This record gives sequence, C-alpha cells and structure tokens, in this order.
Amino acid sequence: MAASDQAELRVDLAALAANYKTMQKHAGAAQTSAVVKADGYGLGMAQIVPTLAAAGCKVFWVAQLNEGIALRALLPEAVIYVLNGVPRGTAKEFAAHDLRPCLITMAQVEEWQAYCQDNHQDNTPLPACLFVDSGFNRLGFGELGVAELAAKPQLFDGWELSLIASHLACADDPTHPMNAAQLERFRNALAALPKAPASLANSGGTMLGPDYHFDMVRTGTMLYGCSATAREEDALLPIASLRAPLLQTRQLSAGDSIGYGATFTASGEMTIGIASLGYGDGLSRYFGTHSPSKVRFTIGGHPVALLGRVSMDSLAVDLTDLAGLARPPAVGDMVEIFGTDNPIDRLARQGNTISYELLTSLGSRYNRIYS
Repeated sequence: MAASDQAELRVDLAALAANYKTMQKHAGAAQTSAVVKADGYGLGMAQIVPTLAAAGCKVFWVAQLNEGIALRALLPEAVIYVLNGVPRGTAKEFAAHDLRPCLITMAQVEEWQAYCQDNHQDNTPLPACLFVDSGFNRLGFGELGVAELAAKPQLFDGWELSLIASHLACADDPTHPMNAAQLERFRNALAALPKAPASLANSGGTMLGPDYHFDMVRTGTMLYGCSATAREEDALLPIASLRAPLLQTRQLSAGDSIGYGATFTASGEMTIGIASLGYGDGLSRYFGTHSPSKVRFTIGGHPVALLGRVSMDSLAVDLTDLAGLARPPAVGDMVEIFGTDNPIDRLARQGNTISYELLTSLGSRYNRIYS
C-alpha cells in the first residue's frame, strides 16, 4: 500500500487505447504510428506500449538508441524508429536490436550504407528512415542536402529506404502559413528522392487533414490526453491524473507569509493546506511565481489557488473559500494537480508552459496506478 504522504499518478490505459482508435479515424488511409519517447511521455513506456500494441499499433518512435533498445525488449515484432539518428559507431547496435535509425546527416547515410554493405549481403538490406528538414531547422536534410542526395543515387545502394519523414513546426496552429510552406517543401523533397513511403504529420498535423497524412502519421501528445492546439476543448480523453494528499491545514492572520522568499502575504484571516508535491516531483517552481489567482488546482471539484513558491516536496493552496462546506478539506484529502476536474492543458496554460512539458517532467516518487 502506498504511503499516505505520497502523491498519486493514475493512468487510464483504456482511455489511451480509445485515443489511439480516434487518431486512427482522423488519419484515414494512413498508418497510425505512436511516439513513445521520454518514457511514454512520462507515463511509463512499459505500460503504455503494450496497450498501444494491443490496440493495433505496429510502428513506434523513440528519440534515443537506449530508448529503442528498451522498447525492443517490450515488443519483439514492432517496427521501431529512432529519431536522433545513428551516432557514429552504433550501426551494429541498431542492427542487433532491429532498430531503424532516422538518418539526419550525410555522414550517417554513408556510415549506415557502409555497415549494411559490409555486414548484410544476404539479400536482406537493413531499413532506415531519411529525415528531411522542411523548415523546422532542427534535424535532417535541408534543400541543399536533399539535392546532394539526389545527385548521388549510389548512396542508397545496399540498404532499404523504408521511409522519408519530416516534422511540422506549427501544426498546433491550423491557420499558420508555415504548415503549407512545409508541405510544399516536403513534396519537393519527395519528388527529388528515391520513391519511398512518407510521413509528415504529428498529432497536430494529423488534424490538418488528408493533404498532410501521406502514408503514415506519428501520433504523440493527443494519445496522452493533451491537446495538439493547447486548447483543452480540443483534447481527447484524459488518460492521466495527478493528485497529492494534504499533509496539514493551517490558519493564517493578516501579515503572515508563506514559503521561501515570503512571496505571498495574507491580507486577512485565511485557511491554507500544505500538499505533498513539489518541484522534486516535476512541478516547476515557475508555477509559484504567479499571483495567487493565476494557478489553480482542485479539491473535490472545487478550485483552489496555489499560494507562494513551490518547494521541493510541498506546495500551499488556499482553502479559505471551502471552509463553509459541509465537510471542509482535511488532512489526507487529495488535491488534483491535473486530471478530470483540472484539465492538463488548462494547468499548462496557467503556468505558461505546455502539457508536453508537464507530462515529461513527472518524477519517480508517485504511487503509479494503472487501470
């Protein structure tokens, strides 16, 4: 049994599966793959991945080689792409674990080709993805790099070009002109390169419509109940809820301050609660730099404001307006940081961050409950 002072992270795996099915419908004829990097967006890859596989997902994406190796242990038959490419000297590990690198530089293409030609000459060329930068300016081949690849078709000998992919920078804003510009650049790259299946759309791109779907979409944030547009009304089913127990309630008088730096001072009589969750659990100190009316959690569906700075292991909330309830909040009652009553996109907006960051910042001290 979890300790009574331990915060609680609940993950609804049935909702995750339902969200995958919903994204499949939005993707139409395109294959729906899943992004499970950063430990399944902080929710536990070991639990997230089998659920998605059972829902029909066959292609998964991680960022780093070590994530790919861990994922292969969970899914012996899945197709796994590694976004950060094949670091120098690691081609043998990719082959050993049947991982597909996203080749992002000419040196990586040359190294992958050399390894494949030297070690796999039995008519089973090893697959890899070619990642194209269509305007994000993060990873992959830009226009000059694509032109150089197109001029050297021999670089594609000896290995299988299983996918050509790129990434949208502004898919969270359907009206942003960058979306159409990247779509055009991606199409130009596809026309110049050897024919292969293509993937451009992330979660937000999937919602932009069929022009962006190509052969495969890569769904991430929307699977986990977050909105690709940062609007809580656009989110699918919430799959995660984070709650922390009240450790103590306190009475304040006018002039009493709270926490480090004494950044909040009571203007009159107040009731506050101290909850067992802080920046050591992944809730940034930045949340505590706002006015008390800005960041809100809930208790029993009732909003409560964050007061003062977030400490490593605790935070303070305003219980004053709940004192008149038939049963006022008491020690052991749970403060919902995000969940059904307090959507994660709403909390992220209040804290001037994004839901992705909230999820991937989750610490390891929670009592994790998967249903």
